[in-house]
Amino acid sequence: MDIVFSQVDHCYMKGTPFEKVALKDFSLTIPSGSFTAVIGHTGSGKSTFIQHINGLLRPSSGTVQVGSYVIKAGEKKVNLKGLRKEVGFVFQYPEHQLFEETVEKDITFGPVNFGLSKEKAQKRARELMPLVGLQEELLSVSPFQLSGGQMRRVAIAGVLASRPSVLVLDEPAASLDPEGRVNIMNLFYDYHKTHQTTTILVTHHMEDAAKYADQIIVLHNGMVEMIGGRELIFERVSRLNEIGLDLPKSVSFLQNIKKKFELSEVPMEFDVKGTSNFLANLVTKKGE
Repeated sequence: MDIVFSQVDHCYMKGTPFEKVALKDFSLTIPSGSFTAVIGHTGSGKSTFIQHINGLLRPSSGTVQVGSYVIKAGEKKVNLKGLRKEVGFVFQYPEHQLFEETVEKDITFGPVNFGLSKEKAQKRARELMPLVGLQEELLSVSPFQLSGGQMRRVAIAGVLASRPSVLVLDEPAASLDPEGRVNIMNLFYDYHKTHQTTTILVTHHMEDAAKYADQIIVLHNGMVEMIGGRELIFERVSRLNEIGLDLPKSVSFLQNIKKKFELSEVPMEFDVKGTSNFLANLVTKKGE
């Protein structure tokens, strides 16, 4: 599903002393099947932006289109249930959304609510358990008896069980240790590739943005500051620093190497292997 924002404004508490414009003249396109990362400092408009995608928020002006669903400012006739079936949200702490008696009931709640039969929903739950790294035996267990990491995986399975066409991830690896972060992000990336979802990742973690995303959107003061591939975004070092954003560690490290050894240029590497290969070649050339 393509996602198109056309000249969207969003204003909180309009007409009051606390009026705040959170999005201003906001226009962008997210292609169907792409993996898009959204970055920006706190207060840049990230949460307001993604909450428009499934109608949690409505534009004060402008138009939001998600596939065939169109939300226009001032119009109330929108099939929000149909839209929300297509748009799955994984919030920052998805485990806080658990509420059912068993893991199975929690996972099947969404698809059953959207019209899937109980039997088919239960089949999806069994299929999803190994995909999210959980044993099928846990289906009959209360989610509140699980560890924090297991609870998060159950909540994620509950979102995936509805098989959304659009997957919105709002800091899904928050508070996880490095291994847990890698596992969760790989889970989402594998699901994205397998089901060709349109995936949107809101993150403060520049390494994740660089590693997984086809395109990156940089927000600043409720507006689109930059949009493009990772090389295009992360070569604008000075502007990113001006608006309070860091580079991925590998890019920042190589920039420091460039300055330290007065090199004319260094490559833009986004992983350990590429960085180490460059350093090995550099050392070899210095030795010659």
